[in-house]
Amino acid sequence: MSEPNPSAPLRNLRALREKVDQHSARVFSAYPQHFACRAGCDRCCQSERTVSDVEHASLTEAVAALPPLTRARLAEQTSAGCSLLLDGQCSVYADRPVICRSHGLPLMMEGRRDTCPLNFKDLPIAALPEQDVLSVEALTTVLVAVNKLYCEEQGGDPLRRRAVGGLVGRGARGDG
Repeated sequence: MSEPNPSAPLRNLRALREKVDQHSARVFSAYPQHFACRAGCDRCCQSERTVSDVEHASLTEAVAALPPLTRARLAEQTSAGCSLLLDGQCSVYADRPVICRSHGLPLMMEGRRDTCPLNFKDLPIAALPEQDVLSVEALTTVLVAVNKLYCEEQGGDPLRRRAVGGLVGRGARGDG
């Protein structure tokens, strides 16, 4: 009998993140000259985040997999931004939350298009085709469904929000 895969409950989240990453890659490659996004640009990471139970579980795994020295550095820093930033870069980039994956992209939010003010300075995002604009409402709807299923499978409150900062330091056990 095989051991259960501890990451199996996160399969739907990983599938959603893959879809967002595919969209991002397509849009970034279509408009490379219009993106200021790059390693070390952490402007969109300057506030602490809260995440759903499913994303918290994924981040808990990602933080636990970091080298001990990296975890210690994260716990020691006192930054005003996201507690997972280290030297201006995300320490768990491959496992970052869905909201972080959408930063910088052209977005549709509450009936209007928006993006980072550093991006698309020479091309109005209103001129972009609809398929190049990510619907925050649609993305949130899918993430809520993924979290609800996760909470049904694993136990948890689908309405709860958990602080990312609880993953490092005293709350690094992920029980915050």
